[in-house]
Order: sequence, then structure tokens, then C-alpha cells
Amino acid sequence: MIKEIKSKPLFSFLLGNTSLFSQNERLIIGKTTGKLAITKKLAVRTFGFTNSLSGQVTLPGSDIDVEVGDNVSIDLWNISQGNPVSLYCKEIEFQQRTKGNSALKEKALVDHMEHGFYSFQATKAGTYLYYSPENYPFNLQAGMFGLIIVRSKEIDSLYYKPWNEILWCSNEIDTTWHSEDMMRITSDHTGEPINLPDYKPNYFLINGKKAIKNKGLQALEYKKDTVFLRLANSGLYRHEIVFPAEARLQLISGNEINIVNLPRGYKVKLHPGECFELLVFLENVADDEHVVYKFIDTNSNKCCNEANIPVFY
Repeated sequence: MIKEIKSKPLFSFLLGNTSLFSQNERLIIGKTTGKLAITKKLAVRTFGFTNSLSGQVTLPGSDIDVEVGDNVSIDLWNISQGNPVSLYCKEIEFQQRTKGNSALKEKALVDHMEHGFYSFQATKAGTYLYYSPENYPFNLQAGMFGLIIVRSKEIDSLYYKPWNEILWCSNEIDTTWHSEDMMRITSDHTGEPINLPDYKPNYFLINGKKAIKNKGLQALEYKKDTVFLRLANSGLYRHEIVFPAEARLQLISGNEINIVNLPRGYKVKLHPGECFELLVFLENVADDEHVVYKFIDTNSNKCCNEANIPVFY
């Protein structure tokens, strides 16, 4: 049975300040010079966010991990070779500020080699996607996205203590969009509309690697322990995750109507930009069972890729 529980998630990682409203500062660097190795023979150029000049672009990019009640300040340094960017999160309202910490009346783009200053207060525990909305959906698909994780301050608030916390951030890659010519056009963007080719992804990823290469949810020797699973869809397709019938799910955050009770198992539907937090109980799941991860074209409703991921490793 799937049920939304009233208590908030466990896992409160203290950031060194025990005051009710602690201050957290984050540096996020926007780059257009990343490389993503999809296979041993194929690496594509990507955009992305890192937290240091020497940091390599990863998918997802630089994370913002805070607690409920934290006041968060973000310094966005744009070194993206002429591509103006900004930060956006659907569920969290960013306040853009000047270097002197005065609130801007209107949101402004951050140009190449400039800094943009943002702030927000973490009011609700959950997992949230942030990204650069410029040239949408290109910047997002190119890799300029990351996650905001807001953790509850409550300790031992769940009856079942999660042993293993896992993030599955899924997206698709259309390598045509990652060609040097396409990347150059968008990084030199001057405000004119960009004509993008039809979106035809040919690689389907979880945490920046082919979904089929995912090792699984839980070590077999710990199958009786609970998994705290964060799901995030940073792609442009709908992602559907089908769990075995013997698995039990408990919703921590997310839209309950997108969890479907199937004749055998449960299906979680992740629309573009959507995130979920679940407790997953695997004690009664057979050792050789799989989770099925599907990537669905939202226009045709056609499944374009399906990865069978072992439950246990």
C-alpha cells in the first residue's frame, strides 16, 4: 500500500551551525566546456555547473544540500564563453541580489565572466531541480542543471531508518544537439531565436551514465534494510519506473497521483522537471528481480528506451 506519511524524512546532516536559521553560501560556476563520456569510444561536449574552476562537469551538476530553515546565498559565476545564463527552480523562488545584497526589482541575466547573486530560504524538505532557463530547452538538455536537496532537521522522525540513500537523476541525450556546431551557436547567442533540430535522443542516462549500466538499488546482503530513494527527471521525456510487486513504497515527497498501483508492482511517473522521494522496502523481493526504467516520448506516448536494472547488486 502506498501512503503519504505525515512525518518528515530522516537524515539530517548538520552543516556546522545549530542556529534555527543558519546561513549557507554556495559558489556555482557555469561552464560550456564540459565533456561527458557516454561510452568508451564516445564523449560529447556538454554545458554544466561545477563548484570550482578545476571541477569537471557532471550530470547532474553542482548540488545545493541544505536544511529546512537555512538561508541560502548563491554566487553564480558565468564562465560560459558568451552564453548568458541565470538560475531557475519551479518550486523555489530565487531572489536575485546585487553584490551589495540589495534585492533586484527585475531578474537579470548573468553575462560571460560576470557574477550573479541569488538567495532563498529553505522552507520545505524535498528534492528540487534547478537549471538555466535560457535557450530552453537547449541549456537544460546540454547539461546546465543540478539538484537542491532540503533535509528535515527532525532526527529519527521515521519508524524505519533508511540505511542507504540513493539518487537517480535521469535524462536523455540527443548527440546532434551536442555537436560542436550546435554548442558554438548557442554559446555565441545574442538574443535571436535558435532553430533547434527535432529532438531525437539516442542515449538514456541515470546520473550521467547509460541507464542500463546502473548497478541497482541495494546490496543483496542488506536487503532487509530500507532505501531512501530520490528520483529526479532532468530530461524532456516522461520517465516511468516500475518496481517489482513484492517491493513496498512509502511516499515522502512528490505528487501521489503519479504513483500507479499495477497488477504486479508499482509505477512511478516522473514528468519533466519532477522529483520524488520514496522509502523502498525490499525484504520480500526475489534476489533476481529488476526495476524497469522507461523513457517515454511525451508527444507520441511511445516508449523510446527501456532499461532493466537489477534490484540487488
